[in-house]
Amino acid sequence: AVIPVSVFYANGQDDRVVRFCFAKQESTLRTAAERLHKAFIGPS
Repeated sequence: AVIPVSVFYANGQDDRVVRFCFAKQESTLRTAAERLHKAFIGPS
């Protein structure tokens, strides 16, 4: 989904930016977070 970011501003400004949403299941997000943690911080 794509929505204008201006809906997040009280004054409705910044009409040059859009927000993309790639809906994922919780398990997919958890796996991605674990991989990022390992890549940048190291194994737990």
